[in-house]
Amino acid sequence: MRKNWSNSTTKCVNIYMINLFVTDTVSLVSYFSKEFKDTQKLSKKARTIIDNALSIYPLRVKLSIPSVVFVEIYDKWFRNEETAKRLRYEVFDVITKSPNIEIKPIEEEVLENVLKIGDELDRHDMHDKIILASAIMLNCPIITVDTKIIGYLKKHPIIPYIS
Repeated sequence: MRKNWSNSTTKCVNIYMINLFVTDTVSLVSYFSKEFKDTQKLSKKARTIIDNALSIYPLRVKLSIPSVVFVEIYDKWFRNEETAKRLRYEVFDVITKSPNIEIKPIEEEVLENVLKIGDELDRHDMHDKIILASAIMLNCPIITVDTKIIGYLKKHPIIPYIS
């Protein structure tokens, strides 16, 4: 069973001093750029956060990955069985072995936040709206290089972002 430490008592920075971050698909793909054969776009700070979260040892840096990130990855990158096996081994298995990472299901509050985001990201993928809504629900910084999400957060500074 997957750990679930991003409940109401462990949001963002709490009394236990856990730093919780949410990542979007583009940032995760960028982090694993070699495995995805893509361009690395993350800042040093964002890479360090993900590096720490991927530790096999429990740390105070936690990463919440909305489950829809994997739906998007499967949809866009799993072109054949060979690629699917390679990415599962080189990315998914690495992620699931870390005690500092959770894969977050879509909750009712996330869906409510998607409605609040609404029209401003109207032409944006639903995946991205759900990821942003998840970060808003957790009240945590989002790791993103998506210019539309960054633009939204500049206009509505409800949570910080790290690119």
